[in-house]
Amino acid sequence: MEDKPDPVVQLVMKRADGRSILDSGAGSAQTAGQGDVDDARATLIRSRLQELGFKVAAGNLNTLSIMGPDELFKETFGLDPSSALAANVPAHATNIPEALDEFVADVFVTPAPDLFP
Repeated sequence: MEDKPDPVVQLVMKRADGRSILDSGAGSAQTAGQGDVDDARATLIRSRLQELGFKVAAGNLNTLSIMGPDELFKETFGLDPSSALAANVPAHATNIPEALDEFVADVFVTPAPDLFP
């Protein structure tokens, strides 16, 4: 039996002041950089996630792509990524643990795009 790959989920990081890209306006020139997380904080957030058992696949100034077993996502964020991906529906964290609350604004799964409706 072949092992199923860990799902890839998006995580929105918070800056030190508690703000994130989710608090900014939608893509205006005035708000474009308001949610950016500096490199030192992003490194700290990556480290905290890795300590919990997540793998950090990629990131930018606002988000990280993280991977891990379904059970780890369920226990940590109340999120069942494989079920959401299988149903092709969006899903968001129902819980951000207190230990991560100052670092994480949201954790979510987005459905695959429907390129040929």
